[in-house]
Amino acid sequence: MMKILSTYIIIFFLTHLAWSQKCRDYLIYDDVEKVQTFGIDTSGNWWILTKPYMNDYRLIISGTKTEVFKEIKHLTFSPDGKKWAFFGKTTTNWNFVSSDTIIPLFAEEVLAIGFSNNSEKVFYAFKNGVETTICYDNKVIKFTNFWGKIFANYDGSKIALTLQVGKMFSLIIPQYFESERFDSIVPLGFWLDDEVIFAGKIGSLWQIFKNHQPLTEEFLQLIDMKINNLGSNAVFAIKRNTSDVFVVLISEKFAEPITSKSYNYVSNVKLHPEEPLVSFHATKDINNFIVYGNVEYSLGNFSAEPFFSYDGSELYYCYCDIECYFYVDGKRFTLPGGTSCLSNVARKPRTNSIAFSNYSHLVMLDYYLNIQYAGLMVDKITNPIYNWKAERYEALGEINNKIYLLTCAP
Repeated sequence: MMKILSTYIIIFFLTHLAWSQKCRDYLIYDDVEKVQTFGIDTSGNWWILTKPYMNDYRLIISGTKTEVFKEIKHLTFSPDGKKWAFFGKTTTNWNFVSSDTIIPLFAEEVLAIGFSNNSEKVFYAFKNGVETTICYDNKVIKFTNFWGKIFANYDGSKIALTLQVGKMFSLIIPQYFESERFDSIVPLGFWLDDEVIFAGKIGSLWQIFKNHQPLTEEFLQLIDMKINNLGSNAVFAIKRNTSDVFVVLISEKFAEPITSKSYNYVSNVKLHPEEPLVSFHATKDINNFIVYGNVEYSLGNFSAEPFFSYDGSELYYCYCDIECYFYVDGKRFTLPGGTSCLSNVARKPRTNSIAFSNYSHLVMLDYYLNIQYAGLMVDKITNPIYNWKAERYEALGEINNKIYLLTCAP
């Protein structure tokens, strides 16, 4: 009997040790500079904003300390996570600060920073009086009527932007294209042939355009739109009238746009990162659905937000009624008590795991075995990510001005 009991204790100890080793925590900041805020990017980069002195600020980006600035704005990471940039203000001027350079700017106001989708080039914009300066691809252009956002094509050699003339708006690609004038314009981005996709409104009606070519009929309201990184697929949620909402998918693989069924309401539109596939939450009469392709997954009276995994291999979502449920590719798993769908969920595809942050822990859940793993208890915590490069879930947590990288490996 004692031998059996000893064997059981050893097995229990080894199993508990294996479980505990799934989550490890690393101290990444322990200094006298006061932490103001912190975060972790979907690319796997983490950042900490500190206050070394009164009215002075510093960024620490994945272990790299920047200079001290009076003000810091628009920290931006490239899509591949290898580059970053922000605006930093000294006592005399603003600066464009990146992972490999600092450029002084003659600027009263800084506006935007962005990277090309291939991560090779960066653009930025700043303003003096009524004049806006935009720097991209070793070019500098100036406008007195710039309005809105800036979009770059895949390799960063072209940009698109909106200009306001009186009460009208036009979209331009400098030296290549200028649209007609509209009462309102919402740009989406570049197609893979370097023509720009946008929504334009004349009077009370909208229409989707690719440069000068209309892609849809006129409609009443633009609800949402997305385009993938390569500019090969795009999706639009459109209201044709008060109770007729549908989703339009365009793709370089299709000769004509693909239109969904009609719904009363559509939200949370998600586009596959590579393929011409779309998912969204839809309401028809009193019924709620997650729609994926032509398939409707019923939610009853409840709502959910669908997500594609980072590589597009899975579609997953979560919702609660009396219990909470996690769905992946149409398969349902009941979540244990105490978990909820209110917080952001990270997901490593092709595993039985998800991760979420509660008020004090990064928690990894094996929903098949109904086992939860957690590491260090913290005072503040970020939403989790799945870092596909490190193959683990990650979040940042703070205890008494110390910052920890919280990790759990499926």
